[in-house]
Amino acid sequence: MSRSGPAPRAVAVTCHGVSKSFALVDGGSAWRLAFGKASAIERFEALRDISFDVPKGQFVGILGRNGAGKSTLLRVLGGVYSADSGYVAVDGALSGLYELGLVGNPQLTGRQYAERLLTVHGFSASQRAAMIADVHDFSELGARFDDPVLTYSAGMGARLFFATATAGHYDVYLLDEILSVGDQHFQAKCWRRLRERVSNGASGVLVTHDWSAIIKLCETAHVLDRGRFVYSGPAERAARRYLYGEADRSQFHPGVARFTAPPAYAPTLRQRDDLNIVAQVEILTPAPVSCVFVIERLQPGYGWETTLMSRRPTLVGATTGRYEVAIAVPTLPLEPGAYQMGLHLFMADPELPSRRLVLDGFGWLDGDGLPLEIVGAQQRGLALPAVWSLAS
Repeated sequence: MSRSGPAPRAVAVTCHGVSKSFALVDGGSAWRLAFGKASAIERFEALRDISFDVPKGQFVGILGRNGAGKSTLLRVLGGVYSADSGYVAVDGALSGLYELGLVGNPQLTGRQYAERLLTVHGFSASQRAAMIADVHDFSELGARFDDPVLTYSAGMGARLFFATATAGHYDVYLLDEILSVGDQHFQAKCWRRLRERVSNGASGVLVTHDWSAIIKLCETAHVLDRGRFVYSGPAERAARRYLYGEADRSQFHPGVARFTAPPAYAPTLRQRDDLNIVAQVEILTPAPVSCVFVIERLQPGYGWETTLMSRRPTLVGATTGRYEVAIAVPTLPLEPGAYQMGLHLFMADPELPSRRLVLDGFGWLDGDGLPLEIVGAQQRGLALPAVWSLAS
């Protein structure tokens, strides 16, 4: 009997059960190490039992604060460090942005650094010539390209390293904090190049403490704390866990109004179906409480994009009591795909009326966004409902 099921997922990087520790060597322990008594040396455990996969065509994020083990993990993935236990498998050509340590003589000029790194990656002389020209152009170093790297500022070094690591078209990229370095102009260039690589099927791992970069580039992310994964799942939930912890909703201002239960709605609709949402609200303290509604979608390489939102906030009520909020969107004009809906209650800040105080809500950053799946055939374009008239 044959059994059918979903096709196995193609994987670009596999990390299974990886642990890594480092010897804490001082004057006394150095002698013990020299005389073969390494077992007596105290060790620092940087990673413990780390396991995850990177699907082909996707970037996976690793979020963590300074000292969490992010850079150590990236170097184990790239083969710079060997794991104490576990294994790593990479399917395809790999480039990493930690690689200054591999060819990192700071006496090298920017051009020599690019030449040496591309040589290590196995590119021919003719390929290197075109790629070095690309590195020179992308990094915008100008005449400084032929100065020693040790004379570069941090921003200049970041431009050189990113331009060199992404000059070729690789299957897998390992990126370490680079998207949080440099000015906004250069960061925008980095995002354009990464979006182009992702659209061509590249995979990779981004380790950073910048949660917004994870949301822009990754569908899945892990939160690393003291060498261990404390959360693994959708990137938006990983960002919320990283920012607020496991169950912290302190960004809300409780005591004025709240939703009494999650909104009722159909989580799966066909194209052009009507969307109807009903939510129960309780106002606990007299105040003008309003509601706002939004539908968002994660676009890898861009981040969360608003696709539909209420034109203006809707006043729920101003006196204590229970209220019902009903939202109706006829013939919902969305293409097939996965979306998240957000629904929030807010009021004007009495001390600064131009500022809103969020009272309660559901959204991807809160960790409890309202999922919405639109099914149907993909279309080349999307026509929004409109009525046209011409004045004579």
